[in-house]
Amino acid sequence: MATLEKLAETVVPNYIDPVPPIPTLRVWFKDIPQFKSNPAAKRGGGTVFYSVAAVEKYFRARIMGAA
Repeated sequence: MATLEKLAETVVPNYIDPVPPIPTLRVWFKDIPQFKSNPAAKRGGGTVFYSVAAVEKYFRARIMGAA
């Protein structure tokens, strides 16, 4: 699990350069399951985490599909 900022630093550069802005990544990853620090919170719920494996699968599917 990693935040969007951490994914932009570590995982995304392995697949695409230059790394798109965080708002763009957020739109791209909208279908990837998101996990919050406190999902029961009424407003927000804190930091959002994404599965690193799901993000890697997302990029592999896009790269292989484009070939």
